[in-house]
Amino acid sequence: MANFSTHLNVAALASGVTSAALLSANHIELNTALWLWFLGTIGGLLPDIDSDNSTSLDIIFNLFTICIVLLSIRYFTSDAIDERQFLLLIGLPVVIHLFIKFGIRNVFEWQTIHRGICHSLLFLLFCGLFTTNITCFILSDDVKGWDHIAWLSGAFVFAGGVVHLLLDELYSVDLANVRIKRSFGSALKLTDFSNRPLSALFIIANAILFWFAPPVHSTIIALSDWRFFKLW
Repeated sequence: MANFSTHLNVAALASGVTSAALLSANHIELNTALWLWFLGTIGGLLPDIDSDNSTSLDIIFNLFTICIVLLSIRYFTSDAIDERQFLLLIGLPVVIHLFIKFGIRNVFEWQTIHRGICHSLLFLLFCGLFTTNITCFILSDDVKGWDHIAWLSGAFVFAGGVVHLLLDELYSVDLANVRIKRSFGSALKLTDFSNRPLSALFIIANAILFWFAPPVHSTIIALSDWRFFKLW
């Protein structure tokens, strides 16, 4: 299994090259390229959040907490911001932090095992679709090409996770001794068939998220045009 540094660096490299290619082809702007680079790098850490003591788990949940706090302040406490209600502005982030840290995180650690459902394409698809819907909710119609950005955001999270799984599988092959380790095949899989209820839950969640996501057809057509790509 690849270590944290390898996952981070390879995911950052892959997402950086891909976002630069999209930028060169005039599919996205610079700010969007940087955003996608960040998401692809984070996606490269996602599968290891099923390890209770991993660095990836701490990073992902801390970022998740920050995002939820910012979204709640932006969309649900606008009156408190306008009226400068100090206790609400301070108290809400604290309550959210405690709820995620001692509630959601504990339940997540209890329900997952290392190289379980999180090391599957089904889980990564959920993360990608969830990112697409959240990005769509934030951008709405205020940003030009918001639907393209939303789908690209989800795709980069998904692709970053796939890079992680591929690295784990590659590290399961010992080329020096020309043998395959017992861990081979446990990282990259469709889903965790040993936990069918949880797999069924993710299938239902993915169907719901895809239903609420913006239409993807126009994004596919736009990304198929590479006439303006400049290699040099």
